[in-house]
Amino acid sequence: MEKRNILIGGAWPYANSSLHLGHIAGLISGDFLARYYRLKGDNVLYVSGSDCHGTPITERAKKEKCSPKDIASKYDEEFNRMFNGYQFSYDLYSRTFDEYHKEKVKVLFKKLYDNGYIYEKYEPQAYCEHCNKFLSDREIVLTCPECGEETKGDQCDHCLHVPTGSELMAGNCIDCGAKVVEKENKVLYLALSKFQKQIEEHTEKVKSEWRINAQNETTKYLKQGLLDRAVTRDLTWGVDIPLEGYEDKKMYVWIEAVLGYITDTMKLCEERNDCTWEDFWKEGHNNKIYMCHGKDNIMFHSIILNALLLGQEENYHLVDTIVSAEYLNFNDQKFSKSKGIGMTALEALDLYNSDSLRYHLLSNRSRKERYKFYN
Repeated sequence: MEKRNILIGGAWPYANSSLHLGHIAGLISGDFLARYYRLKGDNVLYVSGSDCHGTPITERAKKEKCSPKDIASKYDEEFNRMFNGYQFSYDLYSRTFDEYHKEKVKVLFKKLYDNGYIYEKYEPQAYCEHCNKFLSDREIVLTCPECGEETKGDQCDHCLHVPTGSELMAGNCIDCGAKVVEKENKVLYLALSKFQKQIEEHTEKVKSEWRINAQNETTKYLKQGLLDRAVTRDLTWGVDIPLEGYEDKKMYVWIEAVLGYITDTMKLCEERNDCTWEDFWKEGHNNKIYMCHGKDNIMFHSIILNALLLGQEENYHLVDTIVSAEYLNFNDQKFSKSKGIGMTALEALDLYNSDSLRYHLLSNRSRKERYKFYN
């Protein structure tokens, strides 16, 4: 039987704090698949990396009086120790602030723009006149209109209400306390809506191999109708926008991080000289693509990544199988990185043998899903 080219992507953990055991539960299926296909004799690339850009990391750097790169590097090093402890067999685990990734992502971004899938738009946004900058939702503090508690603008920690754009305008800058004002900003958008029909058709063709949560979540977004999404942020830490007039902005992490699966493959194949990245990402190469992650990452892999691939207009092979784990519970509550519920992945390694943890996390899936995601 001819060898297949198997690409397995593990979701990129965000490098702003320690990972808990639930993250391992969401990612370990990728290691299982990589080992399985290597034993079968197929050509396997298993890739991932640390997601190192964005507002939460810059916020943490301000609090700790260091650079965002210091924060990202600290947790990237911790993640590497953790994955080694759990015996993950990545072929490459990289970082989004690596120069190779940044340069290759800019080429892919520019291709989307040249093909007409990224467009310019002016829209009102929250602005701090004292700090002289546009603010993300995480940089705004306000009184929640639902429960009356003080909260950040991304989501109320007390009642989980997500403030609207107009509600954010009643907030204050988290850094200086000044009242925010509304100001028009120049933003680039991905025309995600243009890919509705193609993604619907592809999803219908392959979703029988997906877990039920991935089928339901993807169908939900497709039924609602895909909405265009902003791809630029007003940050100083991130990947540069390769277009004139956008020197003061960076790429949104959701677009550059998922493209990391491609940049990792490119880097690996350049180093190994026994394959080309097209063997794993282009049609006609007897290939198959898996994406492994928790249920909160489903739409970024079943919809966003496929749209970015389609937008290249270069005969990319789309994602075949979504392996999306359910949340792990701790004392009847969902493990939560932000709320500190459960134990960290490294704490679990101090208490238990890694083989025992791996077996437990892999074997305690529902029987109907356990062996459904490979063939």
